[in-house]
Amino acid sequence: MKKCLIHPMTETYRHYLIDESHMTGSAESISFPESEVAIRQILRVLQENQIPITIQGGKTGIVGSAVPLRGHIMNLSKMKRVKSFFTTEDGSALLKVEPGVTLIELRKMIERLETPKKLCWPPESSEATATVGGVASTGAKGICSRIYGDTGSYVEGIRIMNAEGSVIEIKKGQSAILMNAESKDLLEVFLGGEGMYGVITELTLRLLPKPAEIWGISFFFENQDDGLSFVDKLKDKSWEVAGAQIAAIEYLDRVTIETIEKHKQYMTKLRAVPEIAPDTSSMVYVEIHGERQEPIETIAEVLMSVGRHLNSDPCKTWAFSGEHEIEKMRSYLHASMETAILHIEKVRIEDPRITKLGIDMSLENQNLKALVGHVETLLQEESLIGNLFGHVGDNTLHINILPKNHDDYIKGKAVLEEWAENFTAFLGKAIKAYGIGKLKKSIFLKATPNAFIEEIIQLKKQLDKNNLWNPGNMIEI
Repeated sequence: MKKCLIHPMTETYRHYLIDESHMTGSAESISFPESEVAIRQILRVLQENQIPITIQGGKTGIVGSAVPLRGHIMNLSKMKRVKSFFTTEDGSALLKVEPGVTLIELRKMIERLETPKKLCWPPESSEATATVGGVASTGAKGICSRIYGDTGSYVEGIRIMNAEGSVIEIKKGQSAILMNAESKDLLEVFLGGEGMYGVITELTLRLLPKPAEIWGISFFFENQDDGLSFVDKLKDKSWEVAGAQIAAIEYLDRVTIETIEKHKQYMTKLRAVPEIAPDTSSMVYVEIHGERQEPIETIAEVLMSVGRHLNSDPCKTWAFSGEHEIEKMRSYLHASMETAILHIEKVRIEDPRITKLGIDMSLENQNLKALVGHVETLLQEESLIGNLFGHVGDNTLHINILPKNHDDYIKGKAVLEEWAENFTAFLGKAIKAYGIGKLKKSIFLKATPNAFIEEIIQLKKQLDKNNLWNPGNMIEI
């Protein structure tokens, strides 16, 4: 056994104890395997000593999933090879990759493929440095999940290594596990399982033809109710015209915009984005995908008309086309989360006990205006500041509390947990989006039916008998 594969935790590796949420953990050792063989060698030592393992990819998570509580860190960032590309009899394009490939690297790999039509992997997060393994293990959805669906639809199979060093190949619909007398697809268990059942060593991704045309339009509203009404009108229609359709609807409230504008000068990728007028109360970004320009123009014209009727000035509207311009806007959207974390980073200087406070609410059965109005009222009653943004086209609104001090943090955490328990009966529900990890665990446990939590516990006991993989994520055992 090459013990040099396992390194003691020294100051050199300190930044591997933290993810983007700025939650800080602890560990005794770390490794950077480059192959399944290396992983197996590392596991042999860890298994003998019953040392728990936290799996890491790009550390871009915001819920502490990759932050260790103890034991060993297995960082997969060096496992980034493309294994093969092939098409099946039914014409599906499949790409086998290792888990450490980042989304930006994946995009470049796909662009180099010699295919009749350009391809893409739809579950692209707005964070391009996230790894494919991380996206799959947290079930993260891309900005365009409104039309493309969840990540599981684009993962055809995986290779998993368990704590004993055995490898299991799992293909969609071909392996099952029995839970409460019901058969459950094993691939679905591991996708979104947050590394709690084993380490993903390879993924087979299903690629789709890339849209020939992608347009983005940003609408600005001085009156928040107008912006919220605009979103609700967009959600009421399918908007499909000759194959072109709205792929994403993103909402940013005034606090979110102010926070981004305050930090924009320090974020290189945002410097090319124009300044948003200070009288803007909300922004709605709409992305349209299609094969031809004319149907997209038709959708855009109708959108502009709806915006005008709700007092969005067409002269102030931003329009984008082409990948480079679209990426600028996606970077701005991702800054909604990044700048909220920067706020947390600043207050943590005064009090390191403060971590990110957020909850994801479902809009499946309610309109955005009703939910936002209720949330803002409750925040005002508690004298808390929060920003609201999210993939509203996919019925997801993210509520981020921005504490000024530890008292705000304690109060904000209690508010989020109360919402998780009560919102199902009122306006929405706490939902699983971008993982639960350690920071959203208390909210998840309050919002989720006991039967489902018990199912996760039983899966953990079946697939990870000694509770070695990613301890502390999602549940308590």
